[in-house]
This record gives sequence, structure tokens and C-alpha cells, in this order.
Amino acid sequence: MKKSHENWNDFHKESEDYPDALYETTDRLEQRVRKEKRKKRLLYSSIPTTAAALLFVILMNTSVVFARTMADIPILSRISELVMYNEPLKSAVENRNIQYVNLKAENGDLELKLPYVIADSKNLVLFLEMPENLELSGDEVYVVNIDYLRDLSNDNFISDGFFSNSGSYITGQNPLMQVNIEFVEEDLHRYSIQEGLPQNFELSLSLQKYKRGTDPEEGLLSVDAFKFELSLDPFKEPVIYPLNEEVVIEGQKILFKEMVSYPVRSEIIFEYPEANDSDINLRLSLLEDGGMTSLSGYAQIQRHHDGAARQTIHIRSDYFNPPKSRSISIDSYTIKPKNENSLYQIDLEKKTMSPEIDGIKLADISHEDGLLVFIFNATEQYPYSLISFFLGDGQFIDIVKEVRRSDYTYLYYIEDKEYETLEIIQSIGPEYILEEPILIPIPVGN
Repeated sequence: MKKSHENWNDFHKESEDYPDALYETTDRLEQRVRKEKRKKRLLYSSIPTTAAALLFVILMNTSVVFARTMADIPILSRISELVMYNEPLKSAVENRNIQYVNLKAENGDLELKLPYVIADSKNLVLFLEMPENLELSGDEVYVVNIDYLRDLSNDNFISDGFFSNSGSYITGQNPLMQVNIEFVEEDLHRYSIQEGLPQNFELSLSLQKYKRGTDPEEGLLSVDAFKFELSLDPFKEPVIYPLNEEVVIEGQKILFKEMVSYPVRSEIIFEYPEANDSDINLRLSLLEDGGMTSLSGYAQIQRHHDGAARQTIHIRSDYFNPPKSRSISIDSYTIKPKNENSLYQIDLEKKTMSPEIDGIKLADISHEDGLLVFIFNATEQYPYSLISFFLGDGQFIDIVKEVRRSDYTYLYYIEDKEYETLEIIQSIGPEYILEEPILIPIPVGN
């Protein structure tokens, strides 16, 4: 264990670089000293206090360890909040959903820290402090990979059924790194359904070093594994906000039903009534305080017992800087009559499709590096996969690659093998862009 003077030397070493906002603070202090017309004795006695205050500010802004330590001391916690210019750290202290876990894991001489998390029943956000002694050259990068979770209540391993993303870590970057984990709720192809995040679990992750600009399989340089054992507070129940906003596009109704708000994300739920005579899909954006972000959700449209087709779009919360206003913007849509869900037969030898699809023509079929390549020409723009492939028994065929050209030409690549029967369906209708977006106000959330 380090002695007190060694800790102080560590803090002092970290304080060599001044943050920009600190210069503004020192300027204001100097102006106050010049304006004060006090006796020399009072002025001289204030100099050590001023110097100590400035050193405190320096350490708060340059040392993650010092900032979090001060925040944990009751008398100094409020002062630490006032002087921390590092917005993520300051907000983490203030955020009501933050959970301090203060864990660390080692692999050789590398120490990875997990100071705090934000968690709910469907999501986990990790805030990692990267090891100080990571070796990185200018063309190398680290990424965080979630290997698995092990539920400590039943010893079950969870290695799929969730999405994770972390960004990347390069030389000179802020050592505080955020990793998002989101559990799958719908029956998605190649993903298993998980009940949600366990409350007590072992987390296994790895720091993977890559050479930038290379293929991931060829550019992997090293893998360092770490494990943490977490015991989380009881998850907060989501807050449900009724929306009940109905929109009509080309005679098709869409009901924005409700927003379900969790600490980490919000879910916008909307329905397409059974009475609609066409299948309509929406392309949405999120409008927050004047800024716009494209929205996409992994949830597919699900049919329910009441006849309605229901869809859920996920919005990740900005837990550090929540917006003052939010709206969903409907920017464009696709539409296709419900009776156009027929199967179309593909004759591989004759390179034909029967019957033909209105506005979509099979132009060619070729063989390329073990793949069958289908080229379709369309008369209108489609936003994504307009074709799905099936075997004669209804079994879905994976599309290996899809290419969309600007001239309404679409290429689909599937595995090249002997197919007794090959069928396709038109998955989606053409896309139409609204002249004026339709805005649906939604609550800010938790």
C-alpha cells in the first residue's frame, strides 16, 4: 500500500496539464484579489488558501482517482461537483441512476477498473477506466468485447442474446470508456431471447488490440481477458407515458401508443391496425433540442392476438445531459398492398421469375466465388432488402451480401448449391419521402 506522501506525489504528477476552463477560473480569482481592498495582513493570509484552492481544482480536473475520492467524502462531495470540469465525471456523481461498484480486475501487469455502472432489467452500461500502462502505437486501437455473463443464481452462461458496443480506445484518449449492453427481446434470426439482465452475475470481457485499417481477423494483435463479479441494486420499474397519437398516411393508420422509459433507454411502441389494407413501414428520426438523429430499432413488426401489428423503436437515454424537448419525426415511408405477399418461383436454368413482380424485374443470375448472384432492376427506390429468398418448404435462405446501386439495381448473393425449388417474396414496398416531416412530441423520460 502506498504511503500518504506517495499518493500525494501521484496526484501532483497528474496535475501538470491545465484544462482550458481552469485558466478562466484563475483569471476570475485574480480579478477578485485586485478588487478587494483589504489590509495587507488579510491579503497575505489569503494567499496560501488561494493556492490550495487552485491545486484542488487542478487535481479535480486531471485525476479521475482524486475526483471520485473527493466525491465520496461527504464534506467535500458538493465542492467536488462544483469544480469538476470533466462533464462525464461530474454528471456521474449527480446521476440518480448511477451505481458505484468500484471493482478492478487484473491480467498480468494490466489493471482494468470498473468504478460505476448504470443498469436496468434490459440494459447495462459499463464505465471502464482503461489501464494506464496499455502499449499502443499510432496505428493500433483497443476495443472492448463482451465475452459472456454468468448468472450467479443458477450458474447459467449468457453468451448471446444481447448487443454490445463500446467504440474504440486510441493513444491519448480519455481513459474513461463507456460500454453499452442491450438484451434482445424479440425472436430475431441468429439471436436467442434472454429474460433480461441478472442482478448478480460474473462479467467476462476482453481488451482486443487491432492494427487499424486491416481486416479484423488478420489485424488482431492481442487479447487480454478480465472478469468482474457484480451485485446490482434492485432494478427500477419503467415509467409508462401514454402517447395516443394517431397518424394517417395514404389512408393507413398508425397509432403511437405509449413510451416506456427505463433508466438507460426508452421504447416507443406504435401499432398498425388490422383494418389497414396495406403494409406500411416508417423511417423515423429523433429530434432533441433542435438536433436530429436517425432512428433504427432491431425489433421486427410482431402480430398480436388483437390483430394489430406492433413495432417498438428503442431510444438510448442521454443520462449525462438529458434534453429539454423530444419529438419523433416521420421522414419517409414504404407501402405495399397486403395482397402482394405471394411467392414467386425462380427458374435457375432459364433465369426467369414467375409470375413477374410489378416494378421489379429479374435481370440476371450468375455464379461468383461459390455464390449465386441475383440482379434485379426496379423502377423505384427501395430503402433496404426488397427481396427475401425461401426454399420450397418455406425455409428462409440467408442473404450473404446485398448491394444497392444508385440506378435502382439490386444485387443479392446467396450460397451456391443445388436448389430443387427456389422462391422469393417482395419484402417491402418502394420508399416515399414526405415533403413535411410529421412530428410526434414525446416525454423526455427518466
